[in-house]
Amino acid sequence: MILRLTYLLLNVFTISVPLLRSFEPRIAFYKKWKHLFPSLLITGIFFLVWDYFKTRFGVWSFSETYTMGLRFFGMPLEEYLFFLTVPYACIFIYETAALFIKKDPFSPRLKTYLRIFALLLWLSSFGLTDKAYTWSVLFILPPVLWLVSQKLSARELQLLFLTYLISLIPMLLVNGLLTGLPVVIYNDAENLGIRLFSIPLEDFLYNFILLSMSIGWYVYFSRNSGLSPADESRNFSPLQNRHQ
Repeated sequence: MILRLTYLLLNVFTISVPLLRSFEPRIAFYKKWKHLFPSLLITGIFFLVWDYFKTRFGVWSFSETYTMGLRFFGMPLEEYLFFLTVPYACIFIYETAALFIKKDPFSPRLKTYLRIFALLLWLSSFGLTDKAYTWSVLFILPPVLWLVSQKLSARELQLLFLTYLISLIPMLLVNGLLTGLPVVIYNDAENLGIRLFSIPLEDFLYNFILLSMSIGWYVYFSRNSGLSPADESRNFSPLQNRHQ
């Protein structure tokens, strides 16, 4: 019975620390949930539709051993929760990075580099149309990269990329278990067959799309009500009175 809770427990693990720390006075992330939840909803719908078709056409499937057995449209309940817990954790990392990291860590030409990278990915997708997972991430990521490089400020883009690098640490643990047990079973005929530990190479691009869309919408909704998190951080010191 405990094995069937594996995917659920991985979701709980993913969101537990970000959720608990959302109430710390210095961070007070809970005050920004009104900007967070619309971004989670929009991003979640996009990925669940993508997920549905990939599941239906056998690009991946889900283990009966490590899921509770509650399925909707062929996907376990835990997969729906995944698109709540992971974006929440990523946006929390973005918010705290904006708060505590004052200097931009990457080259000021980051936008240009990302656009060149996006173009190369998009061109490479045309040579991999026979591999559904590989083709889809290579085809979808470039317009997402272009949009975030176009719509986000230089500071916001720096923080987004930093967030992705930080998120690789929990990703290696959580995705490593999801693909290593495996909870998610990949059809290797639909990907390159290249893995880092047990994680398909395509997952790293997939997760960047998920993170970019989540943070992009979060910034959009934040701006509509005032400053973006990146702008707010310029005027905030973590040494301020924690009760302010």
